[in-house]
Amino acid sequence: MSAKDKRQRLIDAAYKVFSRKGFNSASIKDIAHEAGITPGLVHYYFKNKEELLFSVQSDIQKRYHIQYDGKKESEINPLDVLFEIKSRVEKDPDWYRWRYELYSLGLKNDPYKQEVANILLNGRESLSNPLKNLIVEAKETDALAGILLACFDGLALQKMFDDEFDLDQTYKLLIDLLEIYLKKETIRV
Repeated sequence: MSAKDKRQRLIDAAYKVFSRKGFNSASIKDIAHEAGITPGLVHYYFKNKEELLFSVQSDIQKRYHIQYDGKKESEINPLDVLFEIKSRVEKDPDWYRWRYELYSLGLKNDPYKQEVANILLNGRESLSNPLKNLIVEAKETDALAGILLACFDGLALQKMFDDEFDLDQTYKLLIDLLEIYLKKETIRV
């Protein structure tokens, strides 16, 4: 296995362990075990657990954004983005567990606060870009992206805690509300 493969294996293992156990409860030994690599080798690739944490976040961001690489803003359908985000709740709940873990770390520890602020900024930007073709006022585009980001995180949290929560119906209503808002925008222009 190449050094690059071992490093990626550690990042993937850390993502799973941090999402399940939390950053503070996870140990380098846990991550090494999950990766099938000796604990000493973890320190060869990452100087500490914090560096590994930020490497995991960087990897997650790259994986998310790669699906939009090379596409013009006009080629990105906002509804497709909504449905992709919705699908994560059931297909990859660790993605949200990871986000909540980072939010918790950011609220409690100043060194992580800026990283979380960057995650939220990137999230708003990735949502506002496809909306720019639909909304004239840039400030409103950014505001709507912030509202949507809060909705997505909050709806995912509700679904993760309540299997009976009707995520499909909730997203349907969210889309209906967006359509009403966008019609208002069209009339205003």
